Amino acid sequence: MIDDFQVPDDYLGAFRRLMRRMPVELQTNEAFLQTLVMYLKLGGEKLARHRIEVEKAEFVTAFTIVKRQPVAETDTAETEEKAETEDDQDKEDETDEPEGEVADIDPDTIAT
Repeated sequence: MIDDFQVPDDYLGAFRRLMRRMPVELQTNEAFLQTLVMYLKLGGEKLARHRIEVEKAEFVTAFTIVKRQPVAETDTAETEEKAETEDDQDKEDETDEPEGEVADIDPDTIAT
């Protein structure tokens, strides 16, 4: 710990407990120690402990950025042709007579 670094008396006990968890390089970093005192003031020992764990964690620095493939533009003729085909099928479906209605049943086949 840095000798001239001042910690308020209210947070001294928690600060000493946190010092045991810190790596040596963080114990000598005055900017980090000031940040740690701020975390103690704002969120207590639990928040400051979490900050130390985040600082100790090693993050992956090597990564690959993958660009998305551009969306292939569809041919407008194909799109219009597909829409016409769907319209034709819809018209056929509308003209189909419903199945199973009473008018479609032959009266001779009805058993009485």
